[in-house]
Amino acid sequence: MINTIQAHVIGASRYKMDNGVQGAKISIMQAASAENENALGNQVSVMTAPYDIFDQLHAAAPHMPCAMELDIELRTSSAAAGGKTVLHVIAARKPNATGSQQQATASDKK
Repeated sequence: MINTIQAHVIGASRYKMDNGVQGAKISIMQAASAENENALGNQVSVMTAPYDIFDQLHAAAPHMPCAMELDIELRTSSAAAGGKTVLHVIAARKPNATGSQQQATASDKK
């Protein structure tokens, strides 16, 4: 299942190894949950992504850290690989201008 989230992207990197393995990592920052008494301030998370996502982020690079819309899916590795669940980014773009404009219009009416 694919979800779209608004995230504060603080950086990205990509890698290509000699054995053919390639990919990217996207770092985001979010405020710690007020309900979590064991965390304060901001939390940093790293998400996996395909190698080509890095190219989609070039347009936003001069503005980073910045808000972006990320299409993500949860991926779980096999038990042999540790059974870890990661957030995997499959698309990245600037926030939807229509949604931002609707929010601005709503706040102007107040």
